[in-house]
Parts: sequence; structure tokens; C-alpha cells
Amino acid sequence: MLVVVIGGGLFLFNHFTGTGSAQAGDCLSVTEFSRAADDPKQIDCGAPEANVKVAARVGGGESCPEGGYDSVSMSGRISYKLCLMPNVKQGDCLKGYISQTAGYQKVSCTDPAKDAELVKIANVSDEGTCEGTEAKRVATYSTPPTTYCIKTAE
Repeated sequence: MLVVVIGGGLFLFNHFTGTGSAQAGDCLSVTEFSRAADDPKQIDCGAPEANVKVAARVGGGESCPEGGYDSVSMSGRISYKLCLMPNVKQGDCLKGYISQTAGYQKVSCTDPAKDAELVKIANVSDEGTCEGTEAKRVATYSTPPTTYCIKTAE
């Protein structure tokens, strides 16, 4: 009986503090995009550590919608994949954006560690939206339709 209670407690802990209940529109804190990283934590979207937003939740073997999503796959009793996009607004600056594994961190735009600045965000999935901006990178997402125009330090 004790094992069942502990197992149920662990499920409830992950369900309420991990990503078990995360749905589109929820935010997470992801410190690193790698298999060795700590599990992401669901967090209020207004918290400074809330660096990504869930764009879609799909089955474990499914692909994310069309776009430049980061993803986190969770396996266990229920396997699923969270398709993620940065939780940012126009004018935000980030460090860790050009890294292949580091979780993004919002920083002051005067911070020397800054490697990206969101110069324009549009509610359409169209690279042409960034024409005429200082953007060196463009990230488009189909769900929800979004384009990030990103000025990078590279």
C-alpha cells in the first residue's frame, strides 16, 4: 500500500509541478534542451524564468506543426511532446538564443552576454514580415501563426 501512495504522489508531483498538465498557451522554464537536462517546470508566463511557451502538445511519436519549434519529449505512463516557442515580446533581449542546447534567458539589452534581440513580432507565419528590419534570423511558427524577427550577435 505504501508503494502505491508514493507512486501516486510522484505522479501528482510531476502533474502539478512538471509538464504533465501543460497545454498550448502554458509556459515552462527550460534550463537546457538536452537529454541530460533537468525536466522542464511549468511556471506562470509572467515569471522571469518562463522562457518558453507551449504552442502545441502532440503524441509522443508525432511531429510538431510546421515551424521552428523547440521540443521536449516526455515518456512514461503517457508519452507526449511539447512544441515550444520563446516566451518573449518585441524588444526583449536574450542570452543563449544561438546556443543549440542552452535554455534562453531574458537579459537587459545592454548585457554583454546578449546574443539576440526581438526586433519585431507578428501574428502571421511569414518570413517576409521581417523585410526592412535589422533581423539576421527569422523564426516562423504555424500554430499559433507567429513570426519572430531576431537581431543576433553573429
